[in-house]
Amino acid sequence: MESVSWSRGTWADEAELHAFDCCPGCRAQAARHPTDPTGCETAWAHEVQTYFQDKAISQAQAGSLPYDQRLLLLRDTEELVGAAVHYSEEGSGDDSGGFFERRLAAYATASHVQGGKLSTGEYASKALLRAVISDITSRYSPQNTVLITGLVLPMNRPSRTCLERYGWSIVSQQGRYLVYANSLQAAQEVLDVDPSVDIDAFHEPRA
Repeated sequence: MESVSWSRGTWADEAELHAFDCCPGCRAQAARHPTDPTGCETAWAHEVQTYFQDKAISQAQAGSLPYDQRLLLLRDTEELVGAAVHYSEEGSGDDSGGFFERRLAAYATASHVQGGKLSTGEYASKALLRAVISDITSRYSPQNTVLITGLVLPMNRPSRTCLERYGWSIVSQQGRYLVYANSLQAAQEVLDVDPSVDIDAFHEPRA
């Protein structure tokens, strides 16, 4: 069994997610109460951390049927090192005509592995995005055209650098956010996800 694996998050993971630390600003100011965003130097990361700690499971459960919302947890030797959420922009009854848009709603690696490698030697950010792309691949036919998008604040340089490293590019702006996009096929290639093999090989079988 590989030391790095991923699976869908459930209520059984609630306590583990509630302790999930992905905000470098909070870690740098440990004396400040971790749920108080006042003065946090990385407010965008604090928002994502709060989301994973308090809302990710319930929202994934609520969005599972209407929007195929998925919460993924990445572990290295059973330690939680990353989390991500993605969902379909089309409702369950929409006629897409073979074209689909998938939203990468949130993703984060744990503070202690940010910018670093896991026990397999793979960068944590790449392992997490590879899990996301593997799971998205499992939701569609190879004949489908799938566009993956994500919203990132301009000042969030770590997320922007990560997405650009793995093939995402800015396609527009939505309010305060930059809209990043990549095709599923291009993401599969850069992240070494082969849709012709068992894409569930490095995580628990899907229900």
